[in-house]
Amino acid sequence: MERVDELLSITGWQSEPQEIDWNEVERKFGTSLPVDFKEISELFGHGAFSGYLKVLPVNGAETEGILGRWDSMREYADKTPLSGLFDPYEVFHGETGLILWGNSMTEAQYFWLANASSSPEKWPIVARTSPLDDWHQFDEISTSEFICRILKDPEFRPFSISRKVGRPFFEAYR
Repeated sequence: MERVDELLSITGWQSEPQEIDWNEVERKFGTSLPVDFKEISELFGHGAFSGYLKVLPVNGAETEGILGRWDSMREYADKTPLSGLFDPYEVFHGETGLILWGNSMTEAQYFWLANASSSPEKWPIVARTSPLDDWHQFDEISTSEFICRILKDPEFRPFSISRKVGRPFFEAYR
């Protein structure tokens, strides 16, 4: 993937790829996940881009990983009167809805608007700067391009951090 290579280049990150059992992860979701997200997860692992943007780990602690957060969101949306926090969207339950894939140190949230009947590479990214702010939908943008734009593009508002952080970097969490 071209943008994944760009992420490696701009951050200077080098590491051995991690093995992830994608069949098991995707079986639990009931759908495939975007190819570039899988590459990012394998190449970067658990950590944050520029100390800011965290891609949820696949093999992370149960509640902090992508599957654990998805389970928590589904439970929250199903059992609380505040499920309107996701309006006009719904949490993914196997057909369509939001899957959280990343967040930021300032509470920004990054989701795919997943649709099990379409290619994950076509899923829009839906994001907001905090859980109470308005949604922004980005069509025809990959996960890796979205991350690159946050790190490098000063015009990618309100999400860009390029004016606040010098050279992009990746910090691995242990």
